[in-house]
Amino acid sequence: MNRSDEVVNEYRGFLLDVCTAHNYHTKFAIEQLVTCFSHVDSTVFDRVNGMPSEEEEKGFKNVHMTLEALLKVIPLAKDLLMTALKKKFPYKKSSVESHLHYIHNLLFVTEYEKSLRKQILSLIVSKLVEIDVHIPREELDRLGSNVNVEIEDIFPMDVDGEYMQVDPDKLEAESFSHTLDVCLKRLFMYMKTTCHDLNGDLLWNDTKLLYHDLLSVFESEILPTYNSSHIQYVIYYFISFKTTLAENFSNWLWKKCCDVSSSSTIRQAAAGYLASFLCRAPFILNSVLKNILFEMSTWCNNYINRVDKSVKVVNEDLLRWHAVFYSMCQSLFYIISFRHHDLMDSKRNLKFMENLNLSKIVTCRLSPLRLCCSTVVNRFAHITKTYQLTYCYVVMDGHIRITDQSIKDEWLYSFFPFDLYVLPRSKDFIMSNLYRHFDDDIIKHTNDDEEDKESSLLIDTMDISPSMLSTSSPAKTDWLGQLVNQHR
Repeated sequence: MNRSDEVVNEYRGFLLDVCTAHNYHTKFAIEQLVTCFSHVDSTVFDRVNGMPSEEEEKGFKNVHMTLEALLKVIPLAKDLLMTALKKKFPYKKSSVESHLHYIHNLLFVTEYEKSLRKQILSLIVSKLVEIDVHIPREELDRLGSNVNVEIEDIFPMDVDGEYMQVDPDKLEAESFSHTLDVCLKRLFMYMKTTCHDLNGDLLWNDTKLLYHDLLSVFESEILPTYNSSHIQYVIYYFISFKTTLAENFSNWLWKKCCDVSSSSTIRQAAAGYLASFLCRAPFILNSVLKNILFEMSTWCNNYINRVDKSVKVVNEDLLRWHAVFYSMCQSLFYIISFRHHDLMDSKRNLKFMENLNLSKIVTCRLSPLRLCCSTVVNRFAHITKTYQLTYCYVVMDGHIRITDQSIKDEWLYSFFPFDLYVLPRSKDFIMSNLYRHFDDDIIKHTNDDEEDKESSLLIDTMDISPSMLSTSSPAKTDWLGQLVNQHR
């Protein structure tokens, strides 16, 4: 990699001649070049944020020049390149630097082979998803509490130079979080430089092209993923570049919620993403927020008109058959609970809220107050009572007397994905000015100690489903189907 320019040029010419004359050597040549992408010089100790040193960058540049030349003389080598990129991607337990260097080089490939950008981004995100979902809640809590987040040594040593006894699972969790942290930071930097010129002005045409690629990756890799903590911020950060992007993304999620050709799981996940995004993103226009609320309430009311009369008994079977409806209601309740300051700050907005026909939703036979997450329901009940929009407590009290309160928490997926961003090296991209924190006064509405406990839990974490807290499965999974099977 780091030879003189004369040697590198001679080698490049020789390699091109061989591969042009004998195409069957191309696969091996590409794999050897791609192997260099994860190279880490063990003699370098002054890295900046884990990025390649100047000498390493010079070597990587030589590899890319050779690879680019090879792709020009053998266009069909693109397929071989993607196969090699997937094959040589570092294993999730590989070092932080090898992951960062590899992703750094993959992003560089997109600069001279733009036709592969969507596939490369999909590969990167899918691999980071694997790492993300293996980070345990304890590690995220540690990062959130700012305890020992600046430790750089993977294997700490005591004063005598002997290795300390450290839990290997804890070390692995810290390695995963560190890897995800630096790799997300590199992705954020890539998106920023791709979509902006040197003066910081948005390059709209380039941004639109990247948006379509990222949206496709989000749909295939992120939306179906269960229990991710940070990878979803790839799309969140990108759409903060322009309010038009945020509006388009919101509308796309809403269409996905209503898409009857999609699975129930995907539609529920889209509802959770939509609610969380509208509540957390400060760059969402109020007009977009109100439009989604109106569409959501209209959908719920129309659904009630179609099926409510057929409901005879309220039990867990309703969740199996009407899971999307309950997710829609839960998202509606969630948005109103946490954006009430913006939704009820004028007589005009209060009139808009009255026209949502919330009373019909909360009193219907489908009983969403009974089957949606209790923490969200309690918050919604307080807010709507305060503004005299509807009265939920009488209905809720009746539900408590006739059913097990745990059913709604156990059967309905309550994942609002844009939780607090706690990865220390990349958090400034999000938390500095792109994140809405919930007001403390929201949780001061109840005199019941247990409700206070639940409310503070929701403020601390949007991961409010007991079934999700107790599950370690990282796969893209049909969680609702699994719950149904478990209770048959």
